[in-house]
Amino acid sequence: MNYWLLALPPEHIEHCITIGTFGLNRKHIMGRVKTGDKVACYAHKDRKIIGLGEATSDYYVDDKKIFAAEGHFVDRFDFKATRLPVDEEIDFMVVVDRMSFIKNIIYWSAYMRNGIIQISQDDWKTILSQSKTTA
Repeated sequence: MNYWLLALPPEHIEHCITIGTFGLNRKHIMGRVKTGDKVACYAHKDRKIIGLGEATSDYYVDDKKIFAAEGHFVDRFDFKATRLPVDEEIDFMVVVDRMSFIKNIIYWSAYMRNGIIQISQDDWKTILSQSKTTA
Protein backbone atom coordinates (compact mmCIF):
# COMPACT_ATOMS: atom_id res chain seq x y z
CA MET A 1 0.00 0.00 0.00
CA ASN A 2 1.13 3.52 -0.80
CA TYR A 3 0.24 6.83 0.81
CA TRP A 4 -0.34 10.06 -1.10
CA LEU A 5 -0.74 13.73 -0.33
CA LEU A 6 -2.87 15.44 -2.98
CA ALA A 7 -2.07 19.16 -2.98
CA LEU A 8 -4.19 21.68 -4.88
CA PRO A 9 -5.77 25.09 -4.25
CA PRO A 10 -8.82 24.77 -1.96
CA GLU A 11 -11.46 25.12 -4.67
CA HIS A 12 -9.79 22.47 -6.86
CA ILE A 13 -9.18 19.88 -4.15
CA GLU A 14 -12.80 20.39 -2.98
CA HIS A 15 -13.96 19.72 -6.56
CA CYS A 16 -11.84 16.56 -6.75
CA ILE A 17 -13.30 15.30 -3.46
CA THR A 18 -16.82 16.00 -4.76
CA ILE A 19 -16.37 14.21 -8.11
CA GLY A 20 -14.16 11.46 -6.64
CA THR A 21 -11.41 11.84 -9.25
CA PHE A 22 -7.92 13.32 -9.05
CA GLY A 23 -6.09 14.27 -12.20
CA LEU A 24 -2.82 15.83 -13.27
CA ASN A 25 -0.43 15.49 -16.15
CA ARG A 26 2.12 13.52 -14.13
CA LYS A 27 2.18 9.96 -15.43
CA HIS A 28 5.58 9.27 -13.85
CA ILE A 29 4.11 9.49 -10.35
CA MET A 30 0.37 8.98 -10.96
CA GLY A 31 1.15 5.66 -12.61
CA ARG A 32 2.12 4.27 -9.20
CA VAL A 33 -1.31 4.85 -7.62
CA LYS A 34 -3.20 1.63 -6.91
CA THR A 35 -6.65 0.80 -5.59
CA GLY A 36 -6.59 0.87 -1.79
CA ASP A 37 -3.78 3.41 -1.48
CA LYS A 38 -4.47 6.04 1.18
CA VAL A 39 -4.89 9.72 0.27
CA ALA A 40 -4.81 12.95 2.24
CA CYS A 41 -6.28 16.01 0.51
CA TYR A 42 -4.33 19.18 1.15
CA ALA A 43 -5.66 22.68 0.36
CA HIS A 44 -2.37 24.46 -0.16
CA LYS A 45 -3.44 28.09 0.11
CA ASP A 46 -5.14 27.31 3.43
CA ARG A 47 -2.32 25.00 4.60
CA LYS A 48 -4.94 22.49 5.75
CA ILE A 49 -5.61 18.82 5.17
CA ILE A 50 -9.33 18.84 4.43
CA GLY A 51 -10.02 15.22 3.49
CA LEU A 52 -8.84 11.67 4.13
CA GLY A 53 -9.61 8.56 2.14
CA GLU A 54 -8.37 6.00 -0.34
CA ALA A 55 -7.95 5.35 -4.04
CA THR A 56 -10.85 3.40 -5.54
CA SER A 57 -9.12 2.75 -8.86
CA ASP A 58 -5.66 2.28 -10.27
CA TYR A 59 -4.14 4.97 -12.45
CA TYR A 60 -5.81 5.45 -15.85
CA VAL A 61 -5.83 7.92 -18.75
CA ASP A 62 -8.99 9.83 -19.70
CA ASP A 63 -9.32 13.13 -21.57
CA LYS A 64 -12.94 13.87 -20.62
CA LYS A 65 -13.12 17.41 -19.22
CA ILE A 66 -14.37 17.06 -15.65
CA PHE A 67 -12.12 19.41 -13.70
CA ALA A 68 -12.82 23.02 -12.81
CA ALA A 69 -9.25 24.11 -13.60
CA GLU A 70 -8.11 24.95 -17.12
CA GLY A 71 -6.61 21.88 -18.80
CA HIS A 72 -7.49 18.24 -19.31
CA PHE A 73 -5.36 16.49 -16.68
CA VAL A 74 -5.51 13.13 -18.43
CA ASP A 75 -3.54 11.13 -15.84
CA ARG A 76 -6.14 10.16 -13.24
CA PHE A 77 -7.33 7.90 -10.49
CA ASP A 78 -10.62 7.72 -8.63
CA PHE A 79 -10.79 8.04 -4.87
CA LYS A 80 -13.25 8.40 -2.04
CA ALA A 81 -12.36 10.84 0.70
CA THR A 82 -14.25 12.00 3.73
CA ARG A 83 -14.42 15.79 3.76
CA LEU A 84 -13.38 16.81 7.24
CA PRO A 85 -15.65 19.26 9.04
CA VAL A 86 -14.13 22.75 8.97
CA ASP A 87 -13.42 22.68 12.71
CA GLU A 88 -11.59 19.33 12.29
CA GLU A 89 -9.36 20.25 9.34
CA ILE A 90 -5.74 19.42 10.05
CA ASP A 91 -3.39 22.38 10.23
CA PHE A 92 -0.44 21.21 8.16
CA MET A 93 1.90 23.57 10.02
CA VAL A 94 1.41 21.40 13.12
CA VAL A 95 2.90 18.36 11.35
CA VAL A 96 5.16 19.90 8.67
CA ASP A 97 8.35 19.47 10.68
CA ARG A 98 7.59 15.74 11.14
CA MET A 99 7.00 14.93 7.44
CA SER A 100 9.88 12.75 6.23
CA PHE A 101 9.45 13.78 2.58
CA ILE A 102 10.38 17.35 3.51
CA LYS A 103 14.16 17.39 3.53
CA ASN A 104 14.63 21.14 4.04
CA ILE A 105 12.04 22.73 6.32
CA ILE A 106 12.91 26.24 5.10
CA TYR A 107 11.55 25.33 1.66
CA TRP A 108 8.73 23.05 2.82
CA SER A 109 6.15 24.54 0.44
CA ALA A 110 8.28 23.70 -2.61
CA TYR A 111 7.60 20.02 -1.93
CA MET A 112 3.88 20.62 -2.56
CA ARG A 113 4.21 22.11 -6.05
CA ASN A 114 3.79 18.89 -8.03
CA GLY A 115 0.23 18.34 -6.83
CA ILE A 116 0.82 14.78 -5.64
CA ILE A 117 3.47 13.58 -3.23
CA GLN A 118 4.11 10.03 -2.14
CA ILE A 119 4.47 9.99 1.62
CA SER A 120 5.63 7.32 4.05
CA GLN A 121 3.44 5.24 6.30
CA ASP A 122 4.90 7.16 9.25
CA ASP A 123 3.90 10.47 7.61
CA TRP A 124 0.39 9.06 7.13
CA LYS A 125 0.24 8.05 10.80
CA THR A 126 1.42 11.51 11.83
CA ILE A 127 -1.38 13.09 9.80
CA LEU A 128 -3.94 10.66 11.25
CA SER A 129 -2.73 11.45 14.77
CA GLN A 130 -4.07 14.99 14.26
CA SER A 131 -7.46 13.83 13.00
CA LYS A 132 -10.67 12.96 14.78
CA THR A 133 -11.72 11.05 11.64
CA THR A 134 -10.33 7.61 10.82
CA ALA A 135 -9.53 6.94 7.14
